[in-house]
Amino acid sequence: MKKLLMGSIIAFLFSFLSGCESNKLLTDNVQAMEDKEGFIDPEPSDWARYIKPVREYMYHRTQAVINNDIDILWKKYPDLKDHIDFKQGVNVEKYEVESLNESFDLLDANYNVESYEQIKVKTINDQEVIVLFHGSIVYVRNDFDESGGEHLIKVFLEQKGNHWTVVKTDEYTLPEYKEWFEENKKQ
Repeated sequence: MKKLLMGSIIAFLFSFLSGCESNKLLTDNVQAMEDKEGFIDPEPSDWARYIKPVREYMYHRTQAVINNDIDILWKKYPDLKDHIDFKQGVNVEKYEVESLNESFDLLDANYNVESYEQIKVKTINDQEVIVLFHGSIVYVRNDFDESGGEHLIKVFLEQKGNHWTVVKTDEYTLPEYKEWFEENKKQ
């Protein structure tokens, strides 16, 4: 009986310790999937938590463009009014509203946050994350042609009350996109 009990304890300890090693290997693999900027593929529960506020942002963004009214977006996300930097691609939604409505009469918009790849997440702390999405926005013009295309955007989210809200956006400029593309081509 003592041998059986001792054998069971040893088997339990061995499986427990090997389970710990698997977790370490899993953690190492997650870190290996981290990109140059520290973004990782989110766990399913994190994906569900962050995709909704990004979709909501895209809805308000496209509504602002279609209605030629940046205040639609700024009423929902007042922080996006500040620190606009066209050259760096920071909070540049106003320029999209102006430029697209300068040239076209827009009827509708379609966006897909993950049309090119799944979102990636970089956690700053419990209250702040950055979501990187590589998706698309396509605007339908009044001649039923389309304008728009691929977007690579960092959306900065902060936990405010019980929900996540957008406090900053950073769209990849053409030089940044080319650099990002070359880096990802190597992986």
